[in-house]
Amino acid sequence: MSTVKENNLLNTVNSMYPTLHEAERKVADYVIKEYFNVIDMSVSELSEQCEVSEATIVRFCKRIGLKGFHHFKITLAREINSSEKKTYSTTINLDNIEESIQNIFAYKIDELKQTASFLEPQAVRKCLDMIGKSSIVHFVAAGNSIPAALDGAYKFNQIGIRSIVNTTPEMQVSLAHSLTENDVVIGISNSGNSKLLLQIFEMAKKRKASTISITNHFKSPLSRISDVQLTSITNEKLFFKEFSFSRVPAISVIDTLFILLSRVNINSSFESISDLEQTLSDYKY
Repeated sequence: MSTVKENNLLNTVNSMYPTLHEAERKVADYVIKEYFNVIDMSVSELSEQCEVSEATIVRFCKRIGLKGFHHFKITLAREINSSEKKTYSTTINLDNIEESIQNIFAYKIDELKQTASFLEPQAVRKCLDMIGKSSIVHFVAAGNSIPAALDGAYKFNQIGIRSIVNTTPEMQVSLAHSLTENDVVIGISNSGNSKLLLQIFEMAKKRKASTISITNHFKSPLSRISDVQLTSITNEKLFFKEFSFSRVPAISVIDTLFILLSRVNINSSFESISDLEQTLSDYKY
């Protein structure tokens, strides 16, 4: 089966970026930045721009599930020419804040659209079944993903799904040692390479708990060992070459699970939210 999803070639490149070799990453970096121009290039022109061999270009194309450079250009051209596909500038200019805001939001909106397209209905259904039957849902994360885990636990508790989250590695590891086969662990990691989360997921498997990963990279170590893998898409490589700070796609995946779970038993969910809001009303003016 081809790795590339229809109309998602650039997001596939982003998602597989950590698995690429150094020379292949040069191709990926150039394609992500200059994809609109790449469709008019020959393989030799692209290799010159990326400062890699033509063989590397071909290997890169095959690594992301395509037959070769010609197949890559056809797929990319189809995506660019799609009636729904718009191109935006990646320019961030402090002398033109208005344009910069529009550029940032254009990519953020595209992140959410592409994240939705990467969510497989069967995988989401499996998550709903696992969470619905669980005794406790453990949200685990590290660094920049911790706020998404906190948001997830708060939302799930709102609809009566017992959920916990801790922000220190020691407590997360400690709780992993008390997991049962009735528990579900949801790990959130943009890279999918967090040693902490990998250790927790390995412990979860030993204790027969179910695992769900939310990560940008569907071939990351974390996604490979999870029972269910949900992919969130970030385009921040357009602005930050080596880092990803966005939490919006991951939180949107959690929101999707939250809303769907609330419909499983809508009366009970509404009652649970209503009771919580009534209790919290004492803390509001």
